[in-house]
Amino acid sequence: MTQSLLAETGFGQGALQGQWRERISTPVLKLTFVGEPALQPVLDKVGRETGLRVNLLSGTLSEIKATPFGQLLAGVVASDVAVSALPEIFAREGVRCEVL
Repeated sequence: MTQSLLAETGFGQGALQGQWRERISTPVLKLTFVGEPALQPVLDKVGRETGLRVNLLSGTLSEIKATPFGQLLAGVVASDVAVSALPEIFAREGVRCEVL
């Protein structure tokens, strides 16, 4: 329910619609962290396991009813795995990943 509510916040939509978005030729990941994963080095762990390197475009970390919540927009610079495989890999770490 929390993820559904937060998906409606429109996080990153303004940034993705900006003029600079046209200059980014790589896939963009929207990562949503709720609870403990927001406090862990998940991006680093997945990066080490998959060769994923990203360019951080935007991010936030806060709390909702004492639950840590974070969202990141990251442009994929390199990856040893297919970008389409990343949502499943992040899901194993408790992080929702959308390829935008």
